[in-house]
Amino acid sequence: MIPNHDPSSIAESDLKATVQPDNDTTGAESEGTSAAFGFQVQPDFRPIPLGIGVDEETFGEQMREFARDYWGEQEELEPIRRFTAAMYGVNSQQLAAGGTVYHALGIFPIGGAADGSQPPERVSRCTLTASVRDLDNPAPHIAAAGIAETLDRSKDTGEVQLVTLPAGPAVVHIAGARAVWELPDGEQERFLVRIEVWIPFPGDDRLLLLCLSTADVQDLFHYQAVLADIADTITFGDADEGLSSVSGAVARQARPFG
Repeated sequence: MIPNHDPSSIAESDLKATVQPDNDTTGAESEGTSAAFGFQVQPDFRPIPLGIGVDEETFGEQMREFARDYWGEQEELEPIRRFTAAMYGVNSQQLAAGGTVYHALGIFPIGGAADGSQPPERVSRCTLTASVRDLDNPAPHIAAAGIAETLDRSKDTGEVQLVTLPAGPAVVHIAGARAVWELPDGEQERFLVRIEVWIPFPGDDRLLLLCLSTADVQDLFHYQAVLADIADTITFGDADEGLSSVSGAVARQARPFG
């Protein structure tokens, strides 16, 4: 379950990276509705381009820029920058085709001193996605209950919990997975953990799915708190009203994802 957390424990300046759409044409809009949503993420997240609404050449340059930001400008790192751009580029296109509207890489220092006097013990990584899916939604609390029951009965083992966020009823799902790679010198095994937050749109037949995945399973509690703080900033609104309850950066986008 998502542990008890205090959103105020993260300073306002730490939650300053407002989610931006990959492009103004990033539409997740059902016919006849103008519902929109927004949320904020910690500055430890680096957005990964999704290529929505841009041509192949522009998308390629976006991925190269992402790789340069990740690895730096050293000339000797060009081969790994190219590999990173290609690998993340293919993955981003697959995610966008499946309804993902936000994709980011999180890089979090673990341990050490907050004032920087002692270096972190290690660096932990995760990925965060936000996607929009169609859903028969008679009412958010009914839809959330149905999602929880479906997840609980699925073959995907894990923990399911109904929660109430400022944005409304939601479902938290935590599950693990085992990945095995066949290598020349034998098999390599790795475990992954996935934390999901399913949130029905109010008054709209859609749901928002936030998914945080990491191979650093020892940091599960850390990432539960990270995603809980993000989930607390989710807001829904329409194009006319804007998103007045979130930061000015979001409010200036009348419909950041719709």
